[in-house]
Amino acid sequence: MSSANAYRDRAGTAAYLRCYPYDQWRMALHLHALEEHADRLGHHSPEIFLDNGVSCRAARPQLTLLLARVATGAIGTVLIPGRWVLSLDDDAADSVTRFLRGHGAEVVELPHRGDLLPRSRPSTTGQLLQ
Repeated sequence: MSSANAYRDRAGTAAYLRCYPYDQWRMALHLHALEEHADRLGHHSPEIFLDNGVSCRAARPQLTLLLARVATGAIGTVLIPGRWVLSLDDDAADSVTRFLRGHGAEVVELPHRGDLLPRSRPSTTGQLLQ
């Protein structure tokens, strides 16, 4: 096992969500999807960081806390539904991702819904019997 993988295995797992405008259900569907994906990956009960009702242009206190926890080595894996939670601006989202990875954290985006579904078997309908 590489030292980077050993580090991630010792450190905790976090899930980051941001919603604007405020979501009274606290992004329950996204959170549930992240928790299920974490479980599939063997990362049980991620620490949740939620900036609810916070624009990506404003200070995001939970993202700031998450970045600090990653920088101290407390978090080794960060689960996000997509890069849009970090920022709607691609350059800003890239900057946050580089910071996280630069401090040894793995950034894991939710796979697209179709990527989680089992692959269907090829149809045998219409094939000639030989």
